Amino acid sequence: MDLNELLKRYESSKQYQATDQQELLTLAKKLYISNEITFHHYKELAKQINTSEESALTTP
Repeated sequence: MDLNELLKRYESSKQYQATDQQELLTLAKKLYISNEITFHHYKELAKQINTSEESALTTP
């Protein structure tokens, strides 16, 4: 699972787009706890979410 898949899953379950990285991290954590993704996928998603947030903050 990559970040785009996580975003689509979030949007389909919540019927709206995520407004911050914490919402996406929470969904990734729930997927990991329910054994829908591996720990490796969880770590990669967390890394991607944090990286995308940092680049969004530094882009004018």
